[in-house]
Amino acid sequence: MRAAIALTALAVTACGQTVTGNFAAGEIDVRKLEVGKYPTEPMESYYSYSHGVRGGTSLAISRLAQHVVIGTDIDPRLRYGAGIQEVAKPDDVTESMAEPSKEVAERNKMQFGFISGSSDIEPIPFQKVPESATLVTVTVLQFPSADAATTAAREFEEVDFNVNPVENQRVPIDKYPAAHTHWRPGTPNIGSTIAHGNYTVTVFAATSSADLPLLTSLIEKTYTAQFPMLDSLRPLSPEEVLRTDLDPEGMKRRVLNPAKLGVPNVGSMATYNLQGFLHFQSDREAAKKLFGEVELFTFGEGYSSWTFSYSKGVAQGFGTGSGELLDGSMVFRNRDDESAQRLWSALIPEPDAAMTPNGVPDSKCSEVPRPGSSAKMFACIVRYRNYVGRVWTTQPEDARQRAAAQYAVLANSQ
Repeated sequence: MRAAIALTALAVTACGQTVTGNFAAGEIDVRKLEVGKYPTEPMESYYSYSHGVRGGTSLAISRLAQHVVIGTDIDPRLRYGAGIQEVAKPDDVTESMAEPSKEVAERNKMQFGFISGSSDIEPIPFQKVPESATLVTVTVLQFPSADAATTAAREFEEVDFNVNPVENQRVPIDKYPAAHTHWRPGTPNIGSTIAHGNYTVTVFAATSSADLPLLTSLIEKTYTAQFPMLDSLRPLSPEEVLRTDLDPEGMKRRVLNPAKLGVPNVGSMATYNLQGFLHFQSDREAAKKLFGEVELFTFGEGYSSWTFSYSKGVAQGFGTGSGELLDGSMVFRNRDDESAQRLWSALIPEPDAAMTPNGVPDSKCSEVPRPGSSAKMFACIVRYRNYVGRVWTTQPEDARQRAAAQYAVLANSQ
């Protein structure tokens, strides 16, 4: 542990803010940084979290997401993200399942869930994934009991099969005889649902041709990868959901929080391990290599928790990836200073020297591309010990101020 002499001070910044701050011997005085309107103290200095259904459900969904497969867990070719969706209420299941499924979810008292799509072709924002792609969309839902999940799985299959009962045909999955599976012969897609403990797992797979052995193989591989992840996740009772703590990892207190709010959401004020973080990435294989040494990821304002579906209830229509918000912040906790330095070096490899924030150590910035969007985006990276912060916004000066504030929050959170 590095020895430090802690000093507590009160100062008035150039913008007229009154802020408190701690700094250690050998470190800069963060009170002097050009932070504009942004907070520089950890979250507990301005916000007190109140337990409730909304926040608890969001925290439970984020917890579940860390135990849901991504495409590369199923097949190495499925490296691209095709959208995510939180399931906080029965209506949300219709993003990836048949419309009558919401009544099934409601009748069996579904608690929450998470949907994640994967593809072998990188989705283009605001464009439907081409029909030549291989797609797998996984929906995992938690129910109050194993009996409720078993009933729900059977009923999910019934309502989906009955969308077209004349042409649909039952399909056995040899390795998983309890799975409820069907397809319409001649079509390049298949749907399957199975109960696993208190959870149901629904998989929609699509390929470029009506190849039933290939489609059933994707279903089987998905279940094989998914079940061990759920086995390591203890189901939560409704009371436990309600009482879930906001920040047991001590990460949300360290991320820049311009709105000074701590209401959790799947894409904002949320903390993930690598598995959970990868759901939000477009090229998940590349992201896994880049962020493989990171222990925890926290979003301040990060991602939309809703994807865009072109036609609900079918794998081909689910999502085009998970886009970042126009303004945002993230903090990455690495295992040590050296791994944090490696990540900092890899992010923004060609910085714009003219954008470097004044007086902020280990900082760099650059304009970053936004495919499919006319809006400009400017991002900055800062490092403090074993933490790396990333902020982004639509204006370069705003990006510099956010970077300075993020560095100050990290320094003041020790």
